[in-house]
Parts: sequence; C-alpha cells; structure tokens
Amino acid sequence: MKAKGDLVKAAKKLMWERGYEAVSPRDLLKESGAGQGSLYHHFKGKMDLASVALGEVSNEMCELARETVGTDGSALDRVFRYLDVSRDGLKGCRMGRFACESSIAEASLRKPVERYFRELQELLAGALREAQADGEIAKHLDANELALMLITVVQGGFVVSRVYRDRNAINRATETARSLLKTLPRR
Repeated sequence: MKAKGDLVKAAKKLMWERGYEAVSPRDLLKESGAGQGSLYHHFKGKMDLASVALGEVSNEMCELARETVGTDGSALDRVFRYLDVSRDGLKGCRMGRFACESSIAEASLRKPVERYFRELQELLAGALREAQADGEIAKHLDANELALMLITVVQGGFVVSRVYRDRNAINRATETARSLLKTLPRR
C-alpha cells in the first residue's frame, strides 16, 4: 500500500504545482517512485487518482478553514484571521487551481473542490452572521454574499498574483478587503 500512498502524495504535489491537465501518468510515477504498473493497479487511471488526491486536499483544507475561522475571538476577528493568512500568490490555491481547468466538468474532480468552497463559505457566513448579531457589522448586509465576496477576493488575488508575477498581490487584496470590512456600517 506504500505505492498507493506515494502516488496520492505525488498527485497532490504535482497537481498543485502544474494543474491536473499538465501532469502525466509518467510524471506521477516518477515523482512517487512507484513501479510502472502501480498507477493502474491501485487506481482506474489518472482521474481516479486525482479524485482521491483532491478528496484528501479538500479534507485538509476544510480542517484548516475550521481551525482558522474557528470559535476563538470575536466573530469579525475570526473573519479577519481568514483574510490575514499569509499566502504565496504564485503558488495558487490547492483547490482553486482546478476551477479553471476543463477537467472540473468531471463530477469526481469538481465535488471535492465544490465541497471545500461551500464549507468555507458557510464558515465565513456563520462568523459574519455572529458579527451582525454582535453589532460589528450591519444586519441588512447578506452574510452569505459577503462570505462569497471574501472567497472571491482571495481566489482572484491568486489569479492576479500569477498574472502579474507578484506573489504579494494577493496579500494586498486581502488587506484591502479587511479594510473595507472595517468600514462597513455597524447598524
């Protein structure tokens, strides 16, 4: 079973670095050190392996989101913690990278990505609703839409960082989103 785990680990690494479509089965075998027949012994093919790898990444990122947004501190501070995570814009998001690939049309690859973004939106929206209840931001604002906007700022920040070849563009975008949240009416 070591070869199976090594293949999943290789898929997680290479697909984050290059994307699904740019990684060949040969690349996966080379990175994992697994033998020639290992990929098809453990998986139906590259897509099956990618689905397993994305499922693991989705689980890891959902856990990280739960830890980041968590329950410690004021509700708005928990949202700020999400925005304040230091990100390398050139690396991109481990989940968001897949959204721009044609392979996302395949349900087995889309579902783990969608699960992560939905859970993240729910976590942020929950914290934003608490912030509204605590009088930290106005109640007339839609918490779900605010959460979606924050996710979009982060994902768009990754895209712009890559296009501009500026690893910190994303962090400037999230700092601006943080500043905008602070200026929202409280009532």
